[in-house]
Amino acid sequence: MSVSLSLILPRERGRLSSLLAPYFADVSPNADIDPLQRAEQMLNRKDVTAFWIHAGDLRTGFAIVLNLPDDRRELSEFMILPNYRRRGLGTAAAALILNEFPGFWRMGISRHSRMAAAFWGTCLSLLPNVSGLREGAPFTDQQIKSFTFEIEGPHHG
Repeated sequence: MSVSLSLILPRERGRLSSLLAPYFADVSPNADIDPLQRAEQMLNRKDVTAFWIHAGDLRTGFAIVLNLPDDRRELSEFMILPNYRRRGLGTAAAALILNEFPGFWRMGISRHSRMAAAFWGTCLSLLPNVSGLREGAPFTDQQIKSFTFEIEGPHHG
């Protein structure tokens, strides 16, 4: 099944919030986060790029990229729906997203999702254009660690 991305539009905040609710319950179970309010914030910020992840005609997840100063990025949220996991869709989607923005990246790994830590450690080590991959301290108390790395490729101007 081919994996593709499309931008999440502000008018789709309700659909995004319906996925953010179980996502936040998984990665930040103790945080008091209003999914609709968070979707509204994400989709109306100029420094955020939000993607739907598709497998063929099916919407199988989402990713939120925070565009930081100095051409750096943070993969702040990433989810493949449970029914579509362990099929290579997450790795394919991660490659598409990361390759869209060559340069320096960071991401924090949820303390509450053992699958996320295993997935990202493997995924990032398998992508051919990842360099300088390092594990570091978490960015928040909801995280267990972080990754920093560079995606090699032509920089967009």
